[in-house]
Amino acid sequence: GKAVALTGYDESLWKVRSGYAVLLYGSVGLVIGFVDKEMSGASISVLCAAGLLIFSFSIFGALMDYSFMRSKICVVNHRDKLIELAYEKAATGNWTADKSAILDSLKNSGERKEKIDWSQRPGIVRLFIYYGGTFLACSAAISVLIHGS
Repeated sequence: GKAVALTGYDESLWKVRSGYAVLLYGSVGLVIGFVDKEMSGASISVLCAAGLLIFSFSIFGALMDYSFMRSKICVVNHRDKLIELAYEKAATGNWTADKSAILDSLKNSGERKEKIDWSQRPGIVRLFIYYGGTFLACSAAISVLIHGS
């Protein structure tokens, strides 16, 4: 069950990320269309609207990605705990954990509100790079397009 859940979270993450890219670059395409029509006098308003679109898509994409990644890490943590318990049982023939800990790890762990130790997970940095980097690059490109026209 945990492996299926992890696959589901991976699929959801890629859907969020590709949807983000489509929406973000679609909004950049709209701005390019406005610039091509030479909207004189509307440069500041077009730049502000484009910046708001890019910022909004980036923030909400990052929040959705974070939510799925957090759930995935909860599943990974409980899967790892079950692997440790299975190894302990195979190696020693005994359980040192009580049965409630085992049952707890077998339950739906992706929807729990547990504290995540992000220091051992590089995923949070990748979120900042992916969403923050594309936000900055698209904003800079639109600014150049508008001020260069």
